[in-house]
Amino acid sequence: MKLIIAGASGLLGTEIVRQSLQMHEITQVIALARRPVQLDKGTDSSKLKSVVICDYGEYPDSVKAETVAITPFPIGGFDFAEVRRICQDSTKLGFEAMYEAGLARTFRFMYLSEQGTPRDPTERPIIMADYQIMRCNTELMVLEFPTEKNGVEVCIAQPGVVSNSTTWSRALVANLFRILNLFGRPLANVQRSELAAAVLNQVFDGFEKETLLNADLVRIGRRELKFRCMPQV
Repeated sequence: MKLIIAGASGLLGTEIVRQSLQMHEITQVIALARRPVQLDKGTDSSKLKSVVICDYGEYPDSVKAETVAITPFPIGGFDFAEVRRICQDSTKLGFEAMYEAGLARTFRFMYLSEQGTPRDPTERPIIMADYQIMRCNTELMVLEFPTEKNGVEVCIAQPGVVSNSTTWSRALVANLFRILNLFGRPLANVQRSELAAAVLNQVFDGFEKETLLNADLVRIGRRELKFRCMPQV
């Protein structure tokens, strides 16, 4: 299986790359990013091809030739017009570029959203209304892809807060979430390693359902990480 990760140099993308390189079922990892992916020293990157792409709305033929699957990329630090362009236009163009590259098997397309995104575009949320409606419309657009193209499966992942330990401040927040989780996960959150493991499991084995909420991603991610730690016979 060949895997493409768009936004591969980001916080989650880097972890997905790291884990995917350890999976013998994945034969090649194509990392799309605006800069080369940086991995820890000692990481076996023989299966990795890092592709620098200037604009996620444009896919040269050289990039299309490498594509089979795609995972979504994180968004932040842009004005609303740019966020709309990335979330909607670039997602559509990215999907079409991957599909047109030619499919050897079922094309699984996972879009990373966020928990709490509404599904009714006629209802106006109280907080960040324009942004939430835009994300709602983007999810609905992705869910329509299988009706437009044959051999396509899609999934919307809606994680809560993604916690990790890449810096001391993030580690502090991650430890706080671990404590809160003992009392029933009052704020939806998922460890970065759990989320990456869940994404890879679903892309490889098939989507459990159309929309995966934070609790689903935690459950799948923990199960997958536990399975990897078991001795293989």
